[in-house]
Amino acid sequence: DVRVAAAALLLAMASADTQSRRDERVVMLRALTTWFGVDQRGAMELLEAAEEAWRAGGTTDGFVRQLSEEYDKDQRLILAELLWEVARADGWLDGREAPLAAQLTRWLGVGPTSAARPPAGA
Repeated sequence: DVRVAAAALLLAMASADTQSRRDERVVMLRALTTWFGVDQRGAMELLEAAEEAWRAGGTTDGFVRQLSEEYDKDQRLILAELLWEVARADGWLDGREAPLAAQLTRWLGVGPTSAARPPAGA
């Protein structure tokens, strides 16, 4: 499910810093309900499925490749904007959040130097 791949990247963004994920979770749930048209329960189920995908061996590379194959550029741009929203959810960018958001944006093919693709196994 491509929605799970998108939620997995949002989770990766939320986990980038060591701060509380409460603010990030609120932003992720709002993004999922708005973007995918699911209710709050559906958004929580998507996040749970994304957490399970990570536990089952999902990789950033795998999620980005799936999204790049299944989403058009406009959809990937929306996802990149949501990644930045999650990064900024607590009011500031941690030293790990900005580089990760920029990297994922590039890998999704919608940021500066978007020709740079993720290395295998990233």
